[in-house]
Amino acid sequence: GVRLPFPGTKQDDCDKKDRDLILFESQDSDKNGDFDVGMVQSLLPRETLRVMIACHSLALTHKFVPGSDGRTIMQTELCGDPLEKAVLEGCQWTLHPKAKVDAVVEKVSLAPISFPSTSNNGSIIIHHRFSFSSKLRRMTVLAQDTFDEKPTLWALTKGAPEALKSMMDPKSLPLDFDQSYLRHMQLGRRVLAMAYRDLGKYSPSALSKWKSCRESVESKLSFAGLLIMDSPLKPDSSRIVKELRAGHQNVVMVTGDAVLTAAEVARRVGIIDSSPDSTYELCETKDYFQCSYQPKFMFRLLGYFPGHGKNDKNESMPYTPANVSEISSMVKQRKVALCITGDVLSKIALSAIQEEFPNSQSSRFIDDRAVLNHPIARAELASIVPIISVFARHAPRHKEAVIAAFNSAGCHTLMCGDGTNDVGALKQAHVGVSIISVPDLEAKQRLANETIDALKAEEKKERKAAKKNHFKKENLSNKSTRTKRSRAERLERSLQALSEADDELAFVSLGNASVASPFTSRKTSVKCCKEILQQGRCTLVTMIQIYKILGVNCLVNALVLTKLHQKGVKQGDRQLTAVGVVVACLFLLVTRGKPLPKLSSQKPPSSVLCKETLLSMSLQFTIHFMAIMAVTYMSDAYTDPYDPSMIPDAQFNPNILNTATFLVTVLSTVNTFVVNYRGWPFMENLNENVVLFRSIQACYFVLFICALDMFPPLNQLLQLSPLPVTGRPEFRPHFPDKMVPDVYRTNEENIIFSLMLQAVDMMGFRITLCAVMLLDTAMVVMAEQTIRSAINNWCY
Repeated sequence: GVRLPFPGTKQDDCDKKDRDLILFESQDSDKNGDFDVGMVQSLLPRETLRVMIACHSLALTHKFVPGSDGRTIMQTELCGDPLEKAVLEGCQWTLHPKAKVDAVVEKVSLAPISFPSTSNNGSIIIHHRFSFSSKLRRMTVLAQDTFDEKPTLWALTKGAPEALKSMMDPKSLPLDFDQSYLRHMQLGRRVLAMAYRDLGKYSPSALSKWKSCRESVESKLSFAGLLIMDSPLKPDSSRIVKELRAGHQNVVMVTGDAVLTAAEVARRVGIIDSSPDSTYELCETKDYFQCSYQPKFMFRLLGYFPGHGKNDKNESMPYTPANVSEISSMVKQRKVALCITGDVLSKIALSAIQEEFPNSQSSRFIDDRAVLNHPIARAELASIVPIISVFARHAPRHKEAVIAAFNSAGCHTLMCGDGTNDVGALKQAHVGVSIISVPDLEAKQRLANETIDALKAEEKKERKAAKKNHFKKENLSNKSTRTKRSRAERLERSLQALSEADDELAFVSLGNASVASPFTSRKTSVKCCKEILQQGRCTLVTMIQIYKILGVNCLVNALVLTKLHQKGVKQGDRQLTAVGVVVACLFLLVTRGKPLPKLSSQKPPSSVLCKETLLSMSLQFTIHFMAIMAVTYMSDAYTDPYDPSMIPDAQFNPNILNTATFLVTVLSTVNTFVVNYRGWPFMENLNENVVLFRSIQACYFVLFICALDMFPPLNQLLQLSPLPVTGRPEFRPHFPDKMVPDVYRTNEENIIFSLMLQAVDMMGFRITLCAVMLLDTAMVVMAEQTIRSAINNWCY
């Protein structure tokens, strides 16, 4: 909405504290049926109306939108600052689409007649614009009002109240000027002061004269009123900020608005948890306390101004390098919240340079951008920005310096912006995200969502009443039936409005911020920030688990190609083909994991070479190595020493050793997918990735079917040899009960060899093989869970 109070007027119906003459608010079109624009314009002084509708930087543009018949049509619309558009449209004025000059006219005067319009209120011709400057915090236009009896050149100015106060005639300012705009800022509203000046009779020569001297134009101004704009928050902003902070993400606000406005908005969305009594602003000490023993900068209670409140020195905290850690702990405990303006940020940077070079006089004349980008200044800013929650009155250069300071402090930054003034910061951030700003569509979506929520609440209330009174469907009255039909129609219209708004977003042109940012969202919500974190974490975890799977499988294959190959272990062509197809499919299904809807407070490993990953891979390979070697020793007793295929370079021939080691090796490969699949809290669990989960179950089923030799055709297809059930090897009928040590084995190998043969005598070969496979699976799962639990306890 747009609110316009006039401090200093003497109307009987005004509030005596702030003396508001009119409360003007532009609303949605469907709520604006009884809004009398003519009455409001009659109450507004012409000087004020002139500034409101002419002092802007709007322009006409063309856009393509879907027509009612499904075809794309071209429409003319205003482009520029959404708040300026709201003011102009709320006043029912607009830019003339066919005028050769930049003219503002009433909407009712736009008719198929020649320009200029014959409207009673005339038109305002804008001859020149002194564009808005973030450094000056104001803009001015030179305009001519055709409503005047004599052609007069007007200087129309608007900007920050504290910036325009010194430029306006003190006699035109009300006594409560400061209290009025500060009070509205504390309510989270954007406040602009409006002023004007009569530059005399209009002529081309006079226009040329005033165009060349902006300082002269913006002096001796007369106060025209305060323009107070209240922009509603996006419906999901507070929820997204809450989820980001719950995920241990530090969320800050960097804005060009006043510090009081920014602090209140930050408090509404959840960036600031503390009350206004615990919110402080970093300021220069000399501006408030003339004491030589005080530090140069100090945190003072936000809202304290000399002459407008009590001077309580206890409501401040000195800012020195010694107490930064103490203040930081207070911020982490959410006892206080800190704010800073762009001017103070520049002064801190300049002070750090001057302290480093006390005898240098050149530092006084360094450009502001050069000061902020100086290495010494950046190091100083890097120590303070982590404890600040709100960066207010920040120009583009300040925003860029803030992001650079966060980067220097070792933080990974994600910047979200929608305007040209965010381009520098978006380029500095590690991740820059640009969103679009379409107030009309946002209002349409907000109204539809509010209607849907109201209908759901109404239906829920009616359902509770029906349950309480034990109503039955057959006893419903005609009135209740009509109510339900009406509710269904309203719900259908609201859903259709949401669908139309989503379709129109596809035709909205991207802003300048999209040029500098690597990510661009065609949404008006900051939800994209959470989605990037969720998708990024899911992608990172997926890549780490893929590298872990590849690493463990490479180590297992290296074992097969070295130690087992010397024993004559080989794999057949069908076996290699089957394993390759299965592994490729499992890798494909691993990448189908989706992120969880809730952002976790835990953070994934930052690198493949972190301690957690390396330790996990080492333990997994150790367990698989033990299982494969145990099965090798167990099968070695059943291997015919005169089998020609046991020669390393001989052709493949299925035997018990090849079959048993192949089954355990494939099992270890499948286990790597089960164990290294991360799942919660970064992505859906293994059982939620249904296709992968069923595929792994099928692999386990086939492996154990082959190990138990329950379906011989499958073993023959995979070139597997029949496995013995129990008993001694046929080619070693005089095999002793106590194994005679082999001179080619070490003592440890002989012990393992003897233990495995005893297990075979007790359970049989197939059951023992299945037991080893189950033990291998259980041990790697337990080892991975233990490592993750230890790392999480150590980190959190």
